[in-house]
Amino acid sequence: MMMKKFVLALFAGLMIAVPLSGQVFGNGRPLYFIGGVPLEGPVDKTTANLKFQFGADIPVWSSIGGRNGLDLRFGYTQVSVWDFFDESSPFRDNTYIPGFHLSVPLERDRLLIGLEHRSNGRPMRGTAGDSHSRSVNYVYGTYGAFLPGGLVLKATLRGGFGWYDEEFTQEVFWHFLGYADFIAGYRSPDGRLEAAFTATPTFGPFDVNIDASAAWRPGKTVALFIQLNSGYGEALYDWVRGSRPPAYLRFGILLGSLL
Repeated sequence: MMMKKFVLALFAGLMIAVPLSGQVFGNGRPLYFIGGVPLEGPVDKTTANLKFQFGADIPVWSSIGGRNGLDLRFGYTQVSVWDFFDESSPFRDNTYIPGFHLSVPLERDRLLIGLEHRSNGRPMRGTAGDSHSRSVNYVYGTYGAFLPGGLVLKATLRGGFGWYDEEFTQEVFWHFLGYADFIAGYRSPDGRLEAAFTATPTFGPFDVNIDASAAWRPGKTVALFIQLNSGYGEALYDWVRGSRPPAYLRFGILLGSLL
């Protein structure tokens, strides 16, 4: 029954994603629709889930100063974890990420400088009794090096301030989101195969968040996608002191590029 529901949900996601793909991607985060199970603990209707990401990347000011590729863009990304197989199929958490970024073209590489807000839209405990409100605001810079042979190396540094429920604290960076991402990836010459490994150091009680992804594109648009996520990178709801969420392995479909 769980597999049947997943296949139906995957098909519905595909039908929605394909018409949107040409409208929303730009240079933003890719759209995907995946489902899977934890790699530790029980696997049942309360732990198996779906996850999807979509967004838009909209030019605000293109070719600034007459320089081609020097663009100011508005981006919006939403990441949702959906307990689709549980009773009433509730959404476990939604992460909303609006922001602006400046894209700076280099000879072969790429530099992004931006400002983002990230929150799960939950009220603070003092207003509605919900203790899972999380919110961060930060500036960031990302340098991407696109090397011969399809190798891609990226590094992101960020800093700002955040809220852990009603507490104003740097802990949201120190323990959960991290101040830096380091990415190593590969893209085949024909663009059909992509793989990316992201490590985000944190500083206790756990050491690193990991995201490992691979996509293979049999045609021009939709790619088959697999993702392994370990740590706090998925849902702000899981940013809980003294607790680490289980690693998840998921597969599904992706539109857009991992790199």
